[in-house]
Amino acid sequence: MEHASSPPISLRQLRYLVAVSDAGSFSAASLRTHVAQPALSRQIAMLEASVGACLLQRSRKGVILTESGLRLYGIARGMLERLSHVHAEITSGQDVASGVVTIALPPSVASMLVPKVVRELERHHPLVELRVEDGSRLENGRSLQAASIDFGVVPIGAALADVDYDLLLRESLLLVERRNGGAAGRATVSFAQAARLRLALPPRTFHTRRVIDEAARATGLSLDVAYEQHSVTTIVSLVREGLAATITNSPAVEQLFRPGTVRARRIVNPAITRLVALARPSNRPLGLAAQVTYDIVRRFALDAVKDGHWQGKAAK
Repeated sequence: MEHASSPPISLRQLRYLVAVSDAGSFSAASLRTHVAQPALSRQIAMLEASVGACLLQRSRKGVILTESGLRLYGIARGMLERLSHVHAEITSGQDVASGVVTIALPPSVASMLVPKVVRELERHHPLVELRVEDGSRLENGRSLQAASIDFGVVPIGAALADVDYDLLLRESLLLVERRNGGAAGRATVSFAQAARLRLALPPRTFHTRRVIDEAARATGLSLDVAYEQHSVTTIVSLVREGLAATITNSPAVEQLFRPGTVRARRIVNPAITRLVALARPSNRPLGLAAQVTYDIVRRFALDAVKDGHWQGKAAK
């Protein structure tokens, strides 16, 4: 017995899903798209039938994406933006970078790099529009695998499928404590000394924590993790109040703590490091706009390493 195939998904349906989600309601999306609300609802219902999942949930405040809707929204938005790349590059000429470029950066790296990248784009490539996703490594990895972004900066852990890497640096992790007056002291601290302190660390779903735990296992040390927190701001507040120390990278120290309030020391014996790379979907070639943005991000990232704002060694 043959099973009936699902109806095909159309670009129009994906556009309508993005429009309804962005607008927050069918009525608002109807005004933005100039499409009657019943027609929008019908197309979304057809899309849900095609994928076999509910994509939107209605409430008194409007509509929100379900978990399946969130995944399809990311894919749909990426596809629609890639089409805008094609249109922009064809109409503007092959030698002019234009269109939307979507990149993923860890929050502290985004704070460090994005203002410089935006200024450079405005100065030399004013037709390029930059969009930044500053999610966790897990979120950024999913976006890369789904090819819903052009490229991102990620620590290299478990290999991502269909993703190509361009190594940036071997990043040094630092012990960060509240400064209680006096001189800065030594620039390094042994891992054994760090392990004896009360620590506030992210959970094991975070790549940073896994690197720290692997180092502890390799050296036979036990960590005193007094506070395990998902929230970066909560970890920052615990360190700021002197309730715990933490282990993180130098962009986080520079972007999240006021100058002079903490002491950050590079961990040695053994050094706690990780590889960080620029990553892009292997099945999605970079267009001209994405390529010039990629080159700019790489240049400013390596400049940050050279200037000491991003502690580590540049990859050769």
